[in-house]
Amino acid sequence: MSRECDEALAGLYQYLDAELDAATNEKIRRHLDKCPECTGPYEFEARLKTLVRERLGEEVPQAFTARLLDALWEASDAGAG
Repeated sequence: MSRECDEALAGLYQYLDAELDAATNEKIRRHLDKCPECTGPYEFEARLKTLVRERLGEEVPQAFTARLLDALWEASDAGAG
């Protein structure tokens, strides 16, 4: 991998989260457009980010939440004893 690859991948999370200044964002975008080695990691992280966002948007069943809270309380009580 080149130094450009290292720089692009180091800023990948900030790039995906739109946290970079315009110049850095453009530099990474141009690199990703021309570099097949970095395309795979970029696509994986972009899909993972989308999947996590979608899953977090799903409503958790109330029964599951109640069971989880009960288990946490039990674990907390067992550790306190």
